[in-house]
Amino acid sequence: MNTTKNAARFTLNFFDKTITGTKASFNKANKGFGPEYEELTAKMAAHPDFELRVKEQKVKTTKSKRTYEGMDYKFMEDYIATFEDVAMVKEYEAVKEMAENCGTKVYPLTKKWFLGKFSDMEGGFDMEAAKKDIAEFRIAQAEKKVAESLVAMAVATAAEQTKDVA
Repeated sequence: MNTTKNAARFTLNFFDKTITGTKASFNKANKGFGPEYEELTAKMAAHPDFELRVKEQKVKTTKSKRTYEGMDYKFMEDYIATFEDVAMVKEYEAVKEMAENCGTKVYPLTKKWFLGKFSDMEGGFDMEAAKKDIAEFRIAQAEKKVAESLVAMAVATAAEQTKDVA
């Protein structure tokens, strides 16, 4: 319920000869009854040569909040693993554990720590670059594993050949 009385929904501009109101006020007056209708018809009757004009609303722009789609615990753990730093893994686990022990929500605190640790000051955390780093790390790990298995196979084959020779 509107508690203001005699609120000016429509304004008169005598220089431009216009009656100006918001789109919402005109829509309410369009119903054919109510205080908006009565105010508009009274002003139109008093000033029949005035033109009706819808007031342009200022568009409120807010600084958009950065979102990090796909950032979950697994993503954070995978990204931390790319640094191959045991101390960083321990710090990550300590932050999660501390949040659980304090009774706060774990994810927001962990995410805040993560972004504070890995974001640059100007652009924030770059998810695309991080995803690329994780992919490259996984490929390098796979190649390393393949190389290790090839070496193990070569050693096993060499051992069998020396056994067969003896």
